[in-house]
Amino acid sequence: MIVNRSLKIIGYAHATLLFALLIPFFYTMAGLSDPTGAGALYAKCLLILIPVVITDWAAKRVKYLAVYIGICAALLAAVWGIAILFHASGAYIVCYCIGMSAEILFIALKRLQARLKESSRRKEEDPLAAKEAEFLDTPWLPLLWYFVGIYVLGLCLNGKALCDMAFGSAIVYLFLALIATYFRGTKGYLETNKRIKGIPTRRLYGVGFAMLLLFVGLLLIGILPSVFLASHRQYRDVRGWLQSSEMAPPEYPNEMEFSDAGDMEMWEMLHEGEPAPEPSVFVNILFGVISGVCFFGGVDGIVRVVRRVFQDFQNSRDENGDIIEEIKDKGRTDREEMLEKGRRHTDSAAEKIKRRYRKMIRKHRKDRPALYESPAEIEEGAGLKDDEEMRELHRAYEEVRYGG
Repeated sequence: MIVNRSLKIIGYAHATLLFALLIPFFYTMAGLSDPTGAGALYAKCLLILIPVVITDWAAKRVKYLAVYIGICAALLAAVWGIAILFHASGAYIVCYCIGMSAEILFIALKRLQARLKESSRRKEEDPLAAKEAEFLDTPWLPLLWYFVGIYVLGLCLNGKALCDMAFGSAIVYLFLALIATYFRGTKGYLETNKRIKGIPTRRLYGVGFAMLLLFVGLLLIGILPSVFLASHRQYRDVRGWLQSSEMAPPEYPNEMEFSDAGDMEMWEMLHEGEPAPEPSVFVNILFGVISGVCFFGGVDGIVRVVRRVFQDFQNSRDENGDIIEEIKDKGRTDREEMLEKGRRHTDSAAEKIKRRYRKMIRKHRKDRPALYESPAEIEEGAGLKDDEEMRELHRAYEEVRYGG
């Protein structure tokens, strides 16, 4: 229950973050700005959360299509009614209302499409078939490229506010997508592998969530430098580049000329010509040891991977994706070893003579010889006492049987 509610809340945040950047993008394209500031504009764009939640509730609870259409029309009227109520006027408020109306219409149509898909799925022969993931309810990590694209467009259009919104939204969306991916993966694993139902579900979620928190913490540490350096971004307006026949050289905040700064190191440029301090011997040794460990570790990893590839060369997958592995011999038991040892001696010269002797006796004697009979008595009982071939075979048999 907690997992389903968490996924639902994350789905609402996913749709809100995606749609909240569209209006600021159109503002930047049209050269408009909100008098209340960029922060207030983004807060107004986040109000798309209300239509996201209401349309989801209406698509699942409302029975009649006319009622659903009425709810969507009320949302559209609320957008324009608020603008009229506060006596807001100007191109910026018109752009905002049009953008919000278009987003509400798109969300309402997607919810209606999902409702129709669900109805058709229930009418099929297999009502327990897996439900398809909806765009508005499922955050995916590849959608981070959407925020990257908005950020790049903001850089090209010299829109610092748009870049800040896209940057912050991307960070929040990254963690939301990671948590949603973890919940979906664990839930699907539990539903697929019925044999692990004996293991407490809380333990599985607890162990997986602890590893997720560790990864998220390390990822957050890596993102923090970018957050602190966000105010030092450089913006360039592509429209100005296209209008001017020659691009002006970049301006530097200090008084150094570009020709003089070309031979300087990065440290000298950032610290107004001061030379970089020499690293200590300990630091050089430390970095040398770390580099050596990393090098040998990489070589060892490559060797292990190559060996594993050669070992698993005969393994493959069938058309269903199942792994086909070779069956290895677990070793023989003592009885199997004894039988195998007897089979190895079957083709020896002594065994051939014994086999020939037994065939000769069975050919001329129908009864089974007694255990106390000697070879001479056995041959006499078979009527082969005076046979010349039997005499030669007798000598060979006596030699291999009693000769050691």
